[in-house]
Amino acid sequence: MAEQAQQALPPQASQPARTLLWVWDRPQLFTSPPAGTGIAYLHATVRLSGTQSRTAWRQWPLRIAPGVTLIPVVHVSLDNLAPSPVDEAQQQAIGAALDHAAAHSRSGWVQLDFEARRSQREAYVALLQRLQPMRARVRLSATALASWCVGDPWLPAGLLDEVVPMYFRMGAESARIRQRLAATGEAPVAACRDAAGLLLGEPWPALKNVKRRYVFHTGAWKNEDLQKLRTENTDDPNNTTDTNKSRDAKQ
Repeated sequence: MAEQAQQALPPQASQPARTLLWVWDRPQLFTSPPAGTGIAYLHATVRLSGTQSRTAWRQWPLRIAPGVTLIPVVHVSLDNLAPSPVDEAQQQAIGAALDHAAAHSRSGWVQLDFEARRSQREAYVALLQRLQPMRARVRLSATALASWCVGDPWLPAGLLDEVVPMYFRMGAESARIRQRLAATGEAPVAACRDAAGLLLGEPWPALKNVKRRYVFHTGAWKNEDLQKLRTENTDDPNNTTDTNKSRDAKQ
């Protein structure tokens, strides 16, 4: 099914995008996003449970107009009832999914979407080190909990080309993190300042010098959602103020 989904993509010449829509594995209800807007689409999900791993490829095909920036995303799903060590075999499974994504990337980027328990951090550092040869072919982006970029930094510098802090659904730390961002206009961790993960329908923090913003949607993107991005947000990538109402969430 992954190959079928990829074959549905028309040939394109990717252009730089300041805003990228995170498109999860669900029916797609548009073909042409606003100018300057790209698509970061779920390419594969690697499900970890205990010492096991299983890769599920995208089921719904993408039909996007030519010329739109496309970034394949590999999501790592954790089983809360069976914590995983993210051992060598599981790292290999994640790496294989990213290799497959890199082979299908037409933007020169791939993205790793993951969370990590404290007990898994060392293993994820090992995974990122394992992925370094890939960076000779594509640039590597990764999502990060907002706390990792504000008060709990642990991702080693230099192993990623882009870190995307997720400034939404931040739980009990939300008020503190928003206050910190409001005071400085940027994440304390330098590697986290170029990008921001946002949610359509939740206030965006005031940030400056953000080069790319990734926007989640809780459901399927529709044309009216794209209109919100077009009318309520300017093309200025630094305009991520609390007055902006556009944000989306992944499931």
